[in-house]
Amino acid sequence: MRGRIAAMSAGMLIGVALVAGCSSSSKSGSKATTTTAAAGTTTTAPAATGTTVNVTVSDTKGLAGPMTLTADTNGVPAGDVTFVVTNTGTIEHEMVVLKTDAAFDKLPVDQAGDPPAPVASGGDKVAEDNNVGETGDPNLPAGGTRTFTIKNMKAGTYALVCNIAKHYGLGMRAAFTVT
Repeated sequence: MRGRIAAMSAGMLIGVALVAGCSSSSKSGSKATTTTAAAGTTTTAPAATGTTVNVTVSDTKGLAGPMTLTADTNGVPAGDVTFVVTNTGTIEHEMVVLKTDAAFDKLPVDQAGDPPAPVASGGDKVAEDNNVGETGDPNLPAGGTRTFTIKNMKAGTYALVCNIAKHYGLGMRAAFTVT
């Protein structure tokens, strides 16, 4: 009996360790993500209340052709917003939600590196200073899906972007409004 209890306790500890090791926390109190250990796939439980937005990130020839980032809606009511991001392209992508007053397709491409930092020339990314949520690391592989929820998303204008070097400039951006 004691052996069975010890085995069950060990199994529970391993399960807790796996769950703890497979989750990531957010940078601020307004966003949260939860991950699971499926190859290239991350999920979180759907928000009990709120809105779900399905987003497709894609390319046809990697950096040698146009890229797209398409959401099934361009606006939602304020509150919890869950983004389900699917990569149907041939290379890795990501999705970052930026709070901005600038037009989604007019953000300055004056950053480089990871994390993005200002550069005098050769910028290939946009600033992420107003990042309110993202798919997180590692980048989303081709064929992968990742889900994240931004808690209590406030009314305003946002840009949905892929901020991997050069992707924003190749078309991976979309306007998004919270009312």
